[in-house]
Amino acid sequence: MEKRSKHYGDVAKWVESVIDSCVTIEQVWSARELVRNFRIQLDWSEYKGRYRWDIIHPLEDKVKVMIDKLSRRVR
Repeated sequence: MEKRSKHYGDVAKWVESVIDSCVTIEQVWSARELVRNFRIQLDWSEYKGRYRWDIIHPLEDKVKVMIDKLSRRVR
C-alpha cells in the first residue's frame, strides 16, 4: 500500500492536482469542499491558520477560476 504524506505542502499539491483534473462543474464543487476540509484541518492543526493566505487562498482562487472557466463552457 502506498504511504501518503500528511505534510501540508504535499496535501496542498495533491488538492491542486485534483482541482486541475476537474472537467465538470460538479467535480469543481467537490474540489471546493476538499479545499474547505483542508482549511478546517489546517485550522485545527499546529498551524492555526498561519498559512491560510499562503496555502488555502490560492487553492480557493484556483477553484473560482475553474468554476468560471467551466461555467462559460456550458453557456
